[in-house]
Amino acid sequence: MAIKINPARFSQFGSAEGSIFCLITNRELEGELEIVKEAPYAEYRTIILGPGDDFEAMLAEGVIPQRSHSLAISPYRFFESPSEEVLGSERKLMGMACNSTPTDLGTIRHFIDVIERTSAQEQGEFSDRFFELAESTDHLVYVDERHGTRAVLDHLADGLVWNQQAGPLDWGEQQIVPSGEISVLPTQIVEFDESLHLPLEGSVAFRGFPILHSGTPSFTRKDQARLQGKLAGLEREAIVCDVRKGTITSLRPYRTEGAAVARVFEAMFEVDSRYSLIWEMGHALNTSLDILPGNHAMNEVYGGERGCLHWGLGLTPFTQYHLDIISPDTTVYTENGEVVLGDKGGAPRVRMAAVA
Repeated sequence: MAIKINPARFSQFGSAEGSIFCLITNRELEGELEIVKEAPYAEYRTIILGPGDDFEAMLAEGVIPQRSHSLAISPYRFFESPSEEVLGSERKLMGMACNSTPTDLGTIRHFIDVIERTSAQEQGEFSDRFFELAESTDHLVYVDERHGTRAVLDHLADGLVWNQQAGPLDWGEQQIVPSGEISVLPTQIVEFDESLHLPLEGSVAFRGFPILHSGTPSFTRKDQARLQGKLAGLEREAIVCDVRKGTITSLRPYRTEGAAVARVFEAMFEVDSRYSLIWEMGHALNTSLDILPGNHAMNEVYGGERGCLHWGLGLTPFTQYHLDIISPDTTVYTENGEVVLGDKGGAPRVRMAAVA
């Protein structure tokens, strides 16, 4: 049965009046996706992104029209978010994160349902509260009571770049979907400079759900699956890390049962020392998402009931992989102890979706 794509249920887009809806996908999926024409769009189009196609050129040449709402589903071709200048001021764009990890039809079907259930208004309100609390404190405090760690982020430091991928879209804006993340990095999200770092000090615990993204350098899905499989032990065992100036200076398993996972991190740091940088801290807030077991990029915005933190190591294409670790045991506080993100004392049992 074809996967139904119903833009009337995508709350980020807003009103369809006077606009064109574009589904951007690959030839391999053309017969697997069916557009449901419930919204009052002036026109519906399916646009194929094929081998060697340049998406920015397609925008510049008007293949993607002005006054359009576009959804890109491109597991077979690398889809890179366009620059603001090329996107222009009269387009809205959403792109499913479905190329950096293996994505089959069942996975697409699961996360289309998540997108439909996501409330842009609720995410906008969540984001507003997050930033209000962040502005009320000199530091953000990241605590994992279960594993006895505490780290402090100087989140108001000069040079930090905060990105919001949540809430309604205005004209000229784009989102990775499912949406629901507020991230902080030491530079622009598409740049990497190992001389930079997040102003993070203390200790953190990696325990949760690893997502291993591949980039554009040469790799095999077999190697990606093998490494992610070794990291999957994080679902049961925690790795405790000491952090200085955003860099992991030492690590150890919380229990002896986690020794094998700790060795994987040590090997990654040995092969490429840049993995020891905590390059990104993602504050996820999609409370409509049930984690789909396996290595799925779109799990990244899992927000539990009150938001959920994830840590990001490495950055493709600069490093071979980008590793996100969803960490439901971590709670984010203001200095006065007010909860900014997560559940006080750690998250409850994580909701898991059935395997597609």
